[in-house]
Amino acid sequence: MDKPNPEQIKERLAEQYDKFAAKSHELFEASRDKSQEALNVAIEKTREQMTALGELSAEQAKLFQDYMKRDLEQTADEMKRLGEQAKERLRPSRVGAGALSSLAALLQLGGNALWQMSKKTDQALIYNAGEITSAGTLTCTNCGHQIHFRSTGNIPPCAKCQKTTFRKSY
Repeated sequence: MDKPNPEQIKERLAEQYDKFAAKSHELFEASRDKSQEALNVAIEKTREQMTALGELSAEQAKLFQDYMKRDLEQTADEMKRLGEQAKERLRPSRVGAGALSSLAALLQLGGNALWQMSKKTDQALIYNAGEITSAGTLTCTNCGHQIHFRSTGNIPPCAKCQKTTFRKSY
């Protein structure tokens, strides 16, 4: 049997990552609890199961787990913070005492929170060579060269300038 070439290895890793993500989603959906903790448990169970079955090495499973958590944690934290701030601003005593003032403050807070979320989301769209990414377009942050992924794959260095940092778009 021939030894797999680097492209075949990358394709296999991408397929394994898709399977990891699908299994994590399946376990989360099967859970009654839909909290961040339940999502983390689903991801952890997926890592354990795929490692135990020999589908992934412990290192690969940990890396896949980190990739998934990287994006999910930022979004969950920001949404929780925004919800807590909205709850504080909409207390009945505040609404009764100065509804218009509270509404203006809430709208400003919402605008600020959305701006901060957009900054964090923008940061979450930064990917590096060697990572695995799903379908989409990566644009080199140095020279603007684009790499188009039709399916999950391993990110190579920029073909034009050899830099390793990209911004993702869909």
